[in-house]
Amino acid sequence: MRGAALHRVTAGLVFVGFGLALAAASAADQQVGSNDYSPVDWLARMARALTKLEYEGTLVYLHGHELSTLRIAHRIENGQPRESLLALSGPIRAVARSHQRVTCVLPDARAISVPRHPPHSAATLHPGPLEIERLQPHYLIHPLGRSRVAGRDTRVIGIIPKDDLRYGYRFFIDEATGLPLKTDLMNSAATPIEQVMFTEVDFLEQGDEPPALGAAPAPSAVLAQAGPDGGDGADMSASRLRAESALTRSDVRAGPWTFAELPAGYRVTAGDSVDLDGEHARRWFMITDGLSAVSVYIEPDRGQGFAGTKRIGAVNAAGRILDHHQVTVVGEVPLQTVQAIAEAVTVNEGPAH
Repeated sequence: MRGAALHRVTAGLVFVGFGLALAAASAADQQVGSNDYSPVDWLARMARALTKLEYEGTLVYLHGHELSTLRIAHRIENGQPRESLLALSGPIRAVARSHQRVTCVLPDARAISVPRHPPHSAATLHPGPLEIERLQPHYLIHPLGRSRVAGRDTRVIGIIPKDDLRYGYRFFIDEATGLPLKTDLMNSAATPIEQVMFTEVDFLEQGDEPPALGAAPAPSAVLAQAGPDGGDGADMSASRLRAESALTRSDVRAGPWTFAELPAGYRVTAGDSVDLDGEHARRWFMITDGLSAVSVYIEPDRGQGFAGTKRIGAVNAAGRILDHHQVTVVGEVPLQTVQAIAEAVTVNEGPAH
């Protein structure tokens, strides 16, 4: 599997649903003692499991005719999640994610480490709480019965789009732990685009050593060469990249860049500015409909960007040049959505730096 797809599976599985049910978890806390869970209750259990459980397991990833096998490890260190993913088929590739940075190990054993957005910008993976009222005009949330995955009983919850501007999800949630054991990413016709499924999983008590993986190196062993913070790799966060404070919504309106009419249901929820060379800044914005998330990057045009569209798996990207700046829109949403968001980027009066 390509490195970009490997990275996407890490984000899509470990933080599946982009922070689904963070608000629903609070709303459902009074009901979760009952065995009669609603679909929202199951999503709330899933949200808690993704932040509280420690586990290792083997996954299969299916996209089109591409089938890959991966090994995943999820640990909690000092209250913060840390994930690592290792490709078991093809060249050795690995990705590790902590609350501070993402580290990739390439087939030549070279490690590259990049910083994550600041904690207050965690919308890169979590666009925010699940707002049922906001989702209802665009999605149907309903139970789809029971199934078995990796020898374990699961409840199946579907989040189905009502239009062609977003993808849907089908989660197979472990009845015992709440962990999603299978995730289907679907188009508006409920046809799977990508599927990620555990074939086996071991749940750990916090502090336990991960189980041996036989001949296959553990993800943590492969990524140890990058150090706890990826410090021995090509650290792209060194002197060249300096993260500034996150932008508030008023900053977005007052800054040099703004957005015209966005696709139905989508809105700007977060942003950052990164100083490139003391004179120019790279802007980042998060746009979400409460479930699907799209990143917008705006930086000075250095002749290395692109205009048009690209696709990697279920991730679509659109690019354009605007006022001598490269605008790149990337998200796990349909192509027409990233194109519409790219066209919505506009320049306020005054220079765009």
